[in-house]
Amino acid sequence: MQNHWLYKKNIEKLSTEEKQEIFIQVQKKIDKKQRQKRIRMYLSAFTAACVILTVFLLNPFTNRTIPSEEETLSHVINHAINEKDIQLILADNKTITFQKDADIKYSEKGEITVSTEDEQIKTSETATKDASYNTLIVPKGKRSSLTLADGTKVWINSGTTLQFPTQFNSERRDIRVEGEIFIDVVKDKTRPFYVSTSRMIIDVVGTRFNVSAYNEDAEHAVVLVEGCVNISVDSEKASLLPNQILSASMGEISVKEVDVNNYVSWKDGYLQFTSEPLTNILKRLSRYYDIPIHYEENSAMLKCNGKLFLFDNIKEVLETISNTIPISYKIEETGISIHRNP
Repeated sequence: MQNHWLYKKNIEKLSTEEKQEIFIQVQKKIDKKQRQKRIRMYLSAFTAACVILTVFLLNPFTNRTIPSEEETLSHVINHAINEKDIQLILADNKTITFQKDADIKYSEKGEITVSTEDEQIKTSETATKDASYNTLIVPKGKRSSLTLADGTKVWINSGTTLQFPTQFNSERRDIRVEGEIFIDVVKDKTRPFYVSTSRMIIDVVGTRFNVSAYNEDAEHAVVLVEGCVNISVDSEKASLLPNQILSASMGEISVKEVDVNNYVSWKDGYLQFTSEPLTNILKRLSRYYDIPIHYEENSAMLKCNGKLFLFDNIKEVLETISNTIPISYKIEETGISIHRNP
């Protein structure tokens, strides 16, 4: 198997010039999006059946408090939920949806601020003494960020569902994720922080780490950037130090040292690889752009090293790949086909 390089100096940390390039690309995205239609946000109640289904599938907590009219968003449109939109399902089962990437912030009083490049909307959520959980659904093709009531910051990748409380209680802080997040936990020794997935429980005090826990993936992983975490996988337990990854697959766990930037760079708008199979890269691109990518088996043998900037248009990304490794691509109605060149 042959290794290929996407960029020079690709396994090094970002240089000043590369950071400037990312800034320029991000600025281009902002300029482009500002010219598009203003973001649509609305708050609509589910039908009784939808409420029951949402609670059953996404939220084990059933204690709810309905906010007053003054506390609801002014953008109320009684349309069906678009599964391509990001959905913030509040503790009372009302839903805020938005079409584009946004930054969501919760205050200690339950106030919510949703910001995009061209709009900022504020509302509030009535807090209760009982645990009341919200659900943030970020579909494929979208990204979001969330600041929790304690100041903890979460970056949410495509195809992710995150459950979190309006306010944390006085004893512990709990969230649950299916998908991928990068999280910067605020230190609070009196209230440990727990991140739960379908396979593991991560116990932290204050640290920065990445969690990849897509249910369709055979392997779930935690990559530690800073601090220390304790992880429970069924009856097994392990601790991570910075620059280590814990992988859980088929009931077994393993720990090894890695270049953490290979796992967390997605939140900064690029992907970094070190001897990464092309199949893994295509899977991540498929989620990021919400488009099926089909490939031949012989393409799976290729491995890549380097940095790959995530442009608005996936065609630009595919051009970069095809210029550095022996593949060609074709955009079709059913998705993208990847072929290895002879």
